[in-house]
Amino acid sequence: MFNLTGSEIMFLLIIGLVVLGPEKLPDAIRRVGRLYAELKRMSSGVQTDLRKVMDEPLKEMMNTTNSMKALFTDTSNQFQSAAKEIATPTFVPYNANEVKSPDLPVVLYDGDDIDQPEVIEPTQNAVENIEAQPLNALDDVS
Repeated sequence: MFNLTGSEIMFLLIIGLVVLGPEKLPDAIRRVGRLYAELKRMSSGVQTDLRKVMDEPLKEMMNTTNSMKALFTDTSNQFQSAAKEIATPTFVPYNANEVKSPDLPVVLYDGDDIDQPEVIEPTQNAVENIEAQPLNALDDVS
């Protein structure tokens, strides 16, 4: 409690012997020992009372903290799973036979006729001709 080393205690005993004398020194040491023991008992009692008083609020704070941590963890997991669902691409198999061409007219602009665009109506034969051409036939354009 006082953090006294051996040399400091010896110095205090010598001072006490000089000031009090050999008759009163043992009685003074007993009184100081009793006072030290009483102070130690009082401080431990205060510590015990303080722990009892602070125990319930600390438990409540820990429970609140743990519940908030669980809530944030659950929310974080929900956000992560939603992000994975958004980021994971879903592939739809492509089947050329099932694809239908849209019935929209094709509009061509060449700059001269900005007011009157040329409209080409798609026909079923044109779509079939495009699908029937092999891919390497497009490479032989020279």
